Amino acid sequence: MNSASAHRSRQVALMLGVLLAFACAALAVTWVLRLVASPQTVPAGAQLIGALSPEQAAQQAARLFGAEPVGAASAAQAAPSRFRLYGVIAGGDSGSALIGVDGKPPRAVRVGDPVAPGVVLHATGYKRVWLDRDGTRQELRMDPQRASATGFTPPSFAQRPQPFPQPTLAAPGIAPAPVSAPPATDNER
Repeated sequence: MNSASAHRSRQVALMLGVLLAFACAALAVTWVLRLVASPQTVPAGAQLIGALSPEQAAQQAARLFGAEPVGAASAAQAAPSRFRLYGVIAGGDSGSALIGVDGKPPRAVRVGDPVAPGVVLHATGYKRVWLDRDGTRQELRMDPQRASATGFTPPSFAQRPQPFPQPTLAAPGIAPAPVSAPPATDNER
Protein backbone atom coordinates (compact mmCIF):
# COMPACT_ATOMS: atom_id res chain seq x y z
CA MET A 1 0.00 0.00 0.00
CA ASN A 2 2.90 2.30 0.69
CA SER A 3 4.26 1.99 -2.86
CA ALA A 4 0.79 2.75 -4.33
CA SER A 5 0.53 5.97 -2.34
CA ALA A 6 4.07 6.98 -3.37
CA HIS A 7 3.21 6.30 -7.03
CA ARG A 8 0.03 8.36 -6.67
CA SER A 9 1.87 11.33 -5.13
CA ARG A 10 4.46 11.23 -7.99
CA GLN A 11 1.65 11.45 -10.55
CA VAL A 12 0.07 14.42 -8.74
CA ALA A 13 3.44 16.17 -8.49
CA LEU A 14 4.09 15.54 -12.22
CA MET A 15 0.66 17.00 -13.17
CA LEU A 16 1.23 20.05 -10.97
CA GLY A 17 4.68 20.55 -12.48
CA VAL A 18 3.31 20.40 -16.05
CA LEU A 19 0.51 22.82 -15.13
CA LEU A 20 3.00 25.22 -13.55
CA ALA A 21 5.23 25.00 -16.66
CA PHE A 22 2.29 25.94 -18.94
CA ALA A 23 1.38 28.88 -16.68
CA CYS A 24 4.99 30.17 -16.74
CA ALA A 25 5.17 29.82 -20.54
CA ALA A 26 1.88 31.73 -21.00
CA LEU A 27 3.10 34.52 -18.71
CA ALA A 28 6.40 34.77 -20.57
CA VAL A 29 4.69 34.95 -23.98
CA THR A 30 2.34 37.67 -22.71
CA TRP A 31 5.19 39.85 -21.47
CA VAL A 32 7.29 39.33 -24.60
CA LEU A 33 4.35 40.37 -26.79
CA ARG A 34 3.76 43.48 -24.66
CA LEU A 35 7.41 44.53 -24.84
CA VAL A 36 7.88 43.83 -28.55
CA ALA A 37 4.59 45.34 -29.76
CA SER A 38 4.78 48.83 -31.22
CA PRO A 39 2.55 51.39 -29.53
CA GLN A 40 -0.55 52.50 -31.45
CA THR A 41 -0.67 56.12 -32.53
CA VAL A 42 -3.57 58.22 -31.33
CA PRO A 43 -5.77 59.51 -34.19
CA ALA A 44 -5.55 63.26 -34.80
CA GLY A 45 -9.27 63.88 -34.14
CA ALA A 46 -9.37 61.95 -30.86
CA GLN A 47 -10.44 63.79 -27.72
CA LEU A 48 -10.59 62.76 -24.12
CA ILE A 49 -14.18 62.01 -23.15
CA GLY A 50 -13.80 64.07 -19.99
CA ALA A 51 -12.72 67.07 -22.09
CA LEU A 52 -16.05 67.16 -23.98
CA SER A 53 -18.92 69.31 -22.85
CA PRO A 54 -22.14 67.45 -21.95
CA GLU A 55 -23.74 68.57 -25.25
CA GLN A 56 -20.77 67.32 -27.27
CA ALA A 57 -20.74 64.02 -25.37
CA ALA A 58 -24.46 63.54 -26.08
CA GLN A 59 -23.89 64.21 -29.78
CA GLN A 60 -21.00 61.76 -29.89
CA ALA A 61 -23.05 59.11 -28.08
CA ALA A 62 -25.94 59.58 -30.50
CA ARG A 63 -23.57 59.23 -33.46
CA LEU A 64 -21.99 56.15 -31.88
CA PHE A 65 -25.34 54.37 -31.69
CA GLY A 66 -26.42 55.37 -35.19
CA ALA A 67 -28.85 58.16 -34.34
CA GLU A 68 -28.63 61.69 -35.56
CA PRO A 69 -26.86 64.12 -33.22
CA VAL A 70 -28.88 65.73 -30.45
CA GLY A 71 -28.73 69.22 -31.98
CA ALA A 72 -30.05 67.99 -35.32
CA ALA A 73 -32.70 65.83 -33.66
CA SER A 74 -34.02 68.68 -31.55
CA ALA A 75 -34.11 70.97 -34.60
CA ALA A 76 -36.03 68.34 -36.57
CA GLN A 77 -38.44 67.79 -33.67
CA ALA A 78 -39.25 71.46 -33.36
CA ALA A 79 -42.70 71.54 -34.92
CA PRO A 80 -43.95 74.62 -36.70
CA SER A 81 -46.03 76.81 -34.44
CA ARG A 82 -48.85 77.06 -36.95
CA PHE A 83 -49.75 73.35 -36.50
CA ARG A 84 -51.28 71.91 -33.35
CA LEU A 85 -51.99 68.24 -32.69
CA TYR A 86 -55.27 67.63 -30.84
CA GLY A 87 -55.35 63.84 -30.99
CA VAL A 88 -54.24 60.70 -32.78
CA ILE A 89 -57.03 58.51 -34.05
CA ALA A 90 -54.92 55.53 -35.11
CA GLY A 91 -51.20 54.85 -35.13
CA GLY A 92 -48.73 53.80 -37.78
CA ASP A 93 -48.67 54.31 -41.52
CA SER A 94 -52.44 53.89 -41.95
CA GLY A 95 -53.63 56.11 -39.09
CA SER A 96 -55.10 59.57 -38.90
CA ALA A 97 -54.91 62.53 -36.57
CA LEU A 98 -56.78 65.67 -35.53
CA ILE A 99 -54.63 68.64 -36.54
CA GLY A 100 -55.43 72.34 -36.31
CA VAL A 101 -53.75 74.77 -38.69
CA ASP A 102 -53.27 78.49 -37.96
CA GLY A 103 -55.62 78.47 -34.96
CA LYS A 104 -58.55 77.00 -36.89
CA PRO A 105 -60.62 74.13 -35.48
CA PRO A 106 -58.96 70.74 -35.90
CA ARG A 107 -59.81 68.42 -38.75
CA ALA A 108 -59.12 64.74 -39.32
CA VAL A 109 -56.20 64.05 -41.64
CA ARG A 110 -55.23 60.59 -42.89
CA VAL A 111 -51.62 59.53 -43.41
CA GLY A 112 -50.57 60.63 -46.89
CA ASP A 113 -53.11 63.48 -47.09
CA PRO A 114 -52.03 67.13 -47.11
CA VAL A 115 -52.36 69.04 -43.84
CA ALA A 116 -51.60 72.39 -45.49
CA PRO A 117 -50.11 73.34 -48.86
CA GLY A 118 -46.71 71.66 -49.09
CA VAL A 119 -47.14 69.74 -45.80
CA VAL A 120 -48.19 66.07 -45.77
CA LEU A 121 -48.97 63.82 -42.78
CA HIS A 122 -46.27 61.12 -42.99
CA ALA A 123 -47.00 58.85 -39.98
CA THR A 124 -48.73 58.79 -36.60
CA GLY A 125 -47.64 57.48 -33.22
CA TYR A 126 -48.60 57.70 -29.55
CA LYS A 127 -49.45 61.39 -28.96
CA ARG A 128 -47.27 62.47 -31.92
CA VAL A 129 -47.28 62.71 -35.69
CA TRP A 130 -44.61 63.25 -38.32
CA LEU A 131 -45.13 65.83 -41.03
CA ASP A 132 -43.23 66.03 -44.34
CA ARG A 133 -42.46 69.55 -45.48
CA ASP A 134 -40.43 69.83 -48.68
CA GLY A 135 -38.62 66.54 -47.99
CA THR A 136 -37.81 67.29 -44.35
CA ARG A 137 -39.60 65.41 -41.62
CA GLN A 138 -40.83 67.26 -38.54
CA GLU A 139 -42.35 65.79 -35.39
CA LEU A 140 -45.48 67.33 -33.89
CA ARG A 141 -46.37 66.34 -30.32
CA MET A 142 -49.71 66.62 -28.59
CA ASP A 143 -49.89 69.21 -25.81
CA PRO A 144 -53.18 68.79 -23.90
CA GLN A 145 -52.80 72.06 -21.94
CA ARG A 146 -52.35 74.16 -25.06
CA ALA A 147 -55.04 72.23 -26.96
CA SER A 148 -57.79 73.14 -24.47
CA ALA A 149 -56.61 76.76 -24.22
CA THR A 150 -57.42 77.42 -27.90
CA GLY A 151 -61.15 77.12 -27.45
CA PHE A 152 -61.49 73.55 -28.68
CA THR A 153 -63.28 71.52 -26.05
CA PRO A 154 -63.54 67.75 -26.26
CA PRO A 155 -67.01 66.17 -26.44
CA SER A 156 -68.94 65.83 -23.19
CA PHE A 157 -68.48 62.06 -23.07
CA ALA A 158 -64.70 62.56 -23.04
CA GLN A 159 -64.76 64.91 -20.06
CA ARG A 160 -64.10 63.62 -16.59
CA PRO A 161 -67.35 62.79 -14.74
CA GLN A 162 -68.15 64.91 -11.70
CA PRO A 163 -68.21 63.03 -8.37
CA PHE A 164 -71.58 62.38 -6.75
CA PRO A 165 -72.46 64.83 -3.97
CA GLN A 166 -72.23 63.45 -0.46
CA PRO A 167 -75.65 62.86 1.12
CA THR A 168 -76.51 65.00 4.08
CA LEU A 169 -77.15 63.07 7.25
CA ALA A 170 -79.85 63.86 9.77
CA ALA A 171 -78.80 65.04 13.21
CA PRO A 172 -78.58 62.27 15.82
CA GLY A 173 -81.81 61.56 17.70
CA ILE A 174 -84.09 62.70 14.88
CA ALA A 175 -85.86 59.91 13.06
CA PRO A 176 -85.92 60.10 9.27
CA ALA A 177 -89.24 60.88 7.62
CA PRO A 178 -91.27 57.74 6.78
CA VAL A 179 -91.45 56.79 3.16
CA SER A 180 -94.96 56.06 1.99
CA ALA A 181 -95.68 53.25 -0.45
CA PRO A 182 -96.93 54.23 -3.90
CA PRO A 183 -100.66 53.91 -4.40
CA ALA A 184 -101.82 50.57 -5.81
CA THR A 185 -103.23 50.50 -9.35
CA ASP A 186 -106.06 48.39 -10.73
CA ASN A 187 -103.63 45.98 -12.37
CA GLU A 188 -102.04 45.04 -9.05
CA ARG A 189 -105.26 44.07 -7.21
